[in-house]
Amino acid sequence: MKAPMPWQTEAWQRLQAQRRADRLSHALLIHGPAGTGKGLLARALAHSLLCREPSPQGEPCGRCRDCTLIAAGNHPDLMEVMPEEGSRQIRIDAIRALVEADTLAVEPGRARIFIVEPAERMGTAAANALLKTLEEPVPGTHMLLVSHNPDRLPITIRSRCRPLNFRVPPAGEAAAWLRQAVGLDDERARLLLELAGGGPVKVLEWLDSGTDALHDRCLEGFLDVARGGAEPSAVAEAWLKEADLAFLLGLLGTWLTALVRAAAAAERAGPLGVRLAGAVSVPDPGNLYRLLDKLFESQRRLSHNPNPQLVLEALLVEWRRITGR
Repeated sequence: MKAPMPWQTEAWQRLQAQRRADRLSHALLIHGPAGTGKGLLARALAHSLLCREPSPQGEPCGRCRDCTLIAAGNHPDLMEVMPEEGSRQIRIDAIRALVEADTLAVEPGRARIFIVEPAERMGTAAANALLKTLEEPVPGTHMLLVSHNPDRLPITIRSRCRPLNFRVPPAGEAAAWLRQAVGLDDERARLLLELAGGGPVKVLEWLDSGTDALHDRCLEGFLDVARGGAEPSAVAEAWLKEADLAFLLGLLGTWLTALVRAAAAAERAGPLGVRLAGAVSVPDPGNLYRLLDKLFESQRRLSHNPNPQLVLEALLVEWRRITGR
């Protein structure tokens, strides 16, 4: 995958005009829904800033020493900060290392780039440690904060960054891009886009990891429970052998939301809603809202370490009840 993508072109052109005029902000908050390619754009911008001979459109030359170092993943003036493997938080030690690196002078005409992703994973102490760097930037440095949920960042951080907001592209444009990128047919592309919240890059990640096939298997179990062909306990057990509770609750929420939309306005239902509405019947659509409320409560209680089997069983038992089985 290579940025900028079609839905990023306008923003990219603005950034490159600012780069050429030496007016690019020292701190950018690149935010929007997951799967829209924000991190890829940040890395493309970093490459453009570090390349010694970029084109006027910001395309790196691919030949200079800096491009070679970036390709090898060890450019000394490009630092990426993200949660360590197995952790959801960006450690304060990582931010302190960034701050220490930011005190070094930058050679005239050169740049040093810091990418923090996802920025909302910084705790209070880490965010506070970053604040002074944002307030007193070293000339030539650029801080690129990538965030799916910028509202979770302290206002002191947000107010010191220039925002760059990305929305999910129109479904037709995203499906066309997926067709060109990986040969997905339109119907499958639109279904996966609905599941991925509209993010085409997230769809590619699902295809690479096999998550799309996992979804299909889980959906069959969901429908089997509604038809009376499978027991909720057995389906919950099978699901938990393949995915964690948070992911599975997310899938359940997506399916139920698609059904709610289909029940409210069938003509505006997406591919997933059409498929589900054609496969199962919910005599009282109000029950879907009540089941969604229970699911949201389960999601809120994830930090309490609930029993995954019991949580899923309870939801699937209720799902079977509201479908009349």
